[in-house]
Amino acid sequence: MPAQMAPPTSDLPPDQQEGVQFALKLGRALHIYGTPANRLEAVMEVLSQEMGLRAHTMAMPTALLVSFDLPGEEGYAHLYRLHRNEQDFDKLARLDQLWNEVVAKRMTPGEAILKIDEIDEQPPLYGRVLQMACFGISSAAASTFFGGGPNEMILAGAAGFMLGLFLMLAGPRRALLGLHELLGAALVAATAAGGAHLLGGADADVATLAGLIILLPGFSLTIAVSELAQRNLVSGTARLAWSALLLMMLAFGVLAGRTAINEFVGVTPYLDPGSPWDPWVPYAAIVLAGVTLGILFQAQKRDLPWVTLAVFAPFLAMQTGIVELGRHLGVFLGALIAGAGSNLYARAFDRPATITRLPGILVLVPGSLGFLSISELMREGGDPLRGIQDGFAVFAVALALVTGLLVSNAIIPPRKAL
Repeated sequence: MPAQMAPPTSDLPPDQQEGVQFALKLGRALHIYGTPANRLEAVMEVLSQEMGLRAHTMAMPTALLVSFDLPGEEGYAHLYRLHRNEQDFDKLARLDQLWNEVVAKRMTPGEAILKIDEIDEQPPLYGRVLQMACFGISSAAASTFFGGGPNEMILAGAAGFMLGLFLMLAGPRRALLGLHELLGAALVAATAAGGAHLLGGADADVATLAGLIILLPGFSLTIAVSELAQRNLVSGTARLAWSALLLMMLAFGVLAGRTAINEFVGVTPYLDPGSPWDPWVPYAAIVLAGVTLGILFQAQKRDLPWVTLAVFAPFLAMQTGIVELGRHLGVFLGALIAGAGSNLYARAFDRPATITRLPGILVLVPGSLGFLSISELMREGGDPLRGIQDGFAVFAVALALVTGLLVSNAIIPPRKAL
């Protein structure tokens, strides 16, 4: 609920009253369904200009503050404290279409307010069973990116499925608020370590990392660096701090889960996966990962082929760039392709660029490096120097990624803020 520090807007004409309420409602909904702070502020600015509301917006990861230069509104602000934050491309696309309808004056703000409530109350596009399966499939596919073999793929798939099952069951429980990531990481590590014993040996580290791929805060870290680069200091700093804390929680959860298994059944036997796959397998896996990520993010069926392409093309560009130019320029090239391709998609189909940008960035983000850095520092007998080096590498890669996105916006400007 909003904490309103403003009086009722009864002094405003009815159309402006509805416009204010629509802007607030739309801003809140866009925040909930995954719009980054810098883009949300840009959306609110464009919307207020189109509707003559003269809004000033400050967006943060858990709050939205909006004021209007209108009679009776000067010096007051509307504050929303927001705890929900989810990625739902279906609802984001519907909100984008709603915005288009209002700006084109094919729908009144009052009618649009009711539509926002309808969109918010709609159930997820894909059911729980399919989502849990996609957790497992995406983790199994990710194991090939980290050099895993058949055993690692089996373990990562099982760990990812268990993580999906846990998140589905634990999500509504308030007693577990704040513990989902830590307990999920412990479950993934325990599944990978225990499964390695059953299979007679495996690289449990690879299976664990792949099993956690959905929880790794690489995208959040990238958005934080992007917000800082664009002078959105409050949101960027808060998001950066949360990303660091989440990495530590995941590392501690993995340490706890693996230690528990080792105490019961002994140290996990290590088996070098070698190079068991043909060269085409990782590319087939990235296509599969694109489809499953689209489903996990609730992309509409018409968008799934584009989401898959948005995952495959940046990954291919990054891999080629790493071989020819090195890691950082490879990531820069992948981000450039992801950003430019998403802007082209938005221009061609009048859809939010976020639908293809987020999955494309997800396969490039430095979340795995950050996790390995924290794990190395926390692990008994770990190499602190290597952990620190990996930590610096995280920010170097994140900066290369953000630079690629900013350059892509300069080459192919986005159709609109969203």
